[in-house]
Amino acid sequence: MLNISKNICQKNIRWSTTHFIIFSARGYHHSWPKKFLVQNNINCRKIQYLKLQKCNFRTTQNLYVPPLIAMVLRPVLRFGALLIGRGIKKWWTRKSEKEKEEYKHWFRERRNMFLGCFGLYGLMLAVYYMTHLETDPLTQRSRFIIFNREQEKKLGKLILEAHLEAHKNDLVPHNHPAYKRLMKVIERIITANKDLKSMRDIQWTLTVINTPLTNSYILPGGNIFVSLDILKITENDDQLGIILAHEMAHSLLLHSLESLSDQLLWDFLIAIPILIVWALFPDMAAAIIHMIGERILNIIYNLPFSRVLENEADEVGLKLAAKACIDIREAVVFWATMRTLTEMHTLPPELPWISTHPTHGDREKKLNELMTKTLELRKDSGCSTLPVIDPRDKFYKRSEKEQEIYFKQRGIM
Repeated sequence: MLNISKNICQKNIRWSTTHFIIFSARGYHHSWPKKFLVQNNINCRKIQYLKLQKCNFRTTQNLYVPPLIAMVLRPVLRFGALLIGRGIKKWWTRKSEKEKEEYKHWFRERRNMFLGCFGLYGLMLAVYYMTHLETDPLTQRSRFIIFNREQEKKLGKLILEAHLEAHKNDLVPHNHPAYKRLMKVIERIITANKDLKSMRDIQWTLTVINTPLTNSYILPGGNIFVSLDILKITENDDQLGIILAHEMAHSLLLHSLESLSDQLLWDFLIAIPILIVWALFPDMAAAIIHMIGERILNIIYNLPFSRVLENEADEVGLKLAAKACIDIREAVVFWATMRTLTEMHTLPPELPWISTHPTHGDREKKLNELMTKTLELRKDSGCSTLPVIDPRDKFYKRSEKEQEIYFKQRGIM
């Protein structure tokens, strides 16, 4: 695992052994997971969107929640609501009919007070949500985050240690050729995007693991994990740069912190419905309703939200790669390759409605749509002219049989 020093702004990258660790990874597993990012020498009007925007709603300092407390609170809220609801149900069944009528009468007289308490609870959550909205400086998207950068670093250290321990038998040594290749690409991306304060502030680390899964992901604090097998799928360093820039974009955009913030807020919102379900229904019926409710919430909100973040990382990552003078047309080729391998049943089938990532074909199409403007960004960044032969044309001109032969020659099939 390598540590990339902050003084990249002087083009000096310091790589050393570090022992951090991580939290949750928005990773790339057979998939990967608005204005343009630009360098300092471009007209200031083109980079106005890089200025950090803050929400003016709040009048007091943000109340940030320690990430470890948030992680403990999540299961406590859900399981606590379940136990309280079940306890209320058992308490109610022990009451006589006369006592039940007395309690019902008592509740009817005070129902406005109970409704007011529920309303106050919702209002408190709404106010907390509004006062913790901030505008992302790279995308101008408003987002809810209840953690700060320092908390992310502390959490990242803890989780990194856990991941290193989990992969201790799979760690690729630092003298492996893959390390040098990956370091070179990462350094190239960081150097080209050093005008971004967030890029300079992160202590980037790299860990290469030898696992059978074609996977890459990033942990809080800029800790990148790459499977050795991903080098078999990528055709060249340009495609590898697209993957790495995507993962680095997740960190720049604070996606792990945003996801944990969002999940904790939902846990507070659904705690009362969980309590009511377990208080009103028999255990078996309550368990079924609880499970179905969780699945519905996951399908209609959590998974689409995850796919939005992946698309956002694709877009910002493409811009980071463009500024690094990478042939970003290879991004389309990479996802077209993943799509084709899936259609050939070499990769597992995609289930878009229950996936955390967009389909390979959707990513291929979206990146193609972004290509014209992003190629302009690459040109404005002072990069050399790209080869006349477009790699996308080469890929799309092959027949299905020719694709199969080509993949076999590369050792993918």
